[in-house]
Amino acid sequence: MTQAVKVTVVDHGMKRASALLKKPRKKLMVGVLPDQAAQHHSKGATYGEVAMWLEYGVPLDDGSHSPARSWLHDWLDENVNDITRQLATDTLRVLFGKPPEDEKFALEKRGLMYRHQIIDRIEQIPSNWDALKAATVKRKGGIDTPLIDTEKFINAIRYKVED
Repeated sequence: MTQAVKVTVVDHGMKRASALLKKPRKKLMVGVLPDQAAQHHSKGATYGEVAMWLEYGVPLDDGSHSPARSWLHDWLDENVNDITRQLATDTLRVLFGKPPEDEKFALEKRGLMYRHQIIDRIEQIPSNWDALKAATVKRKGGIDTPLIDTEKFINAIRYKVED
């Protein structure tokens, strides 16, 4: 005697996932973005130049070198595992969530979060940053916090989701 077997196929979002994966991916950028980087910060320097000088340090006129104060790469190195997990979780919610999350919304949410984390890191002054020289503190009007004079640089840190 032959027995009939009933098979039920449940999609679980594969059609949506397949359709989304065929589309070009969106890109999240965080930091001093190109449009802001080209704008002038002060004394003729652009925000892009200032960002690079702060990140890597710069040779000075007296032959010394200003210390690197990595505001971006060190943050990324310290958080790469969390970022990877967060983006993987977001990807699953976009592809298979019930209801599915919008890809742009997911990236906007992370962009805002990462921007705030970078700014918080700068404001907390990482312990591996050298203290400012007395002449620098005097020039900054008594402000002894690296990277923060008028908050112009912090305000230049942005995020953007591109298609």
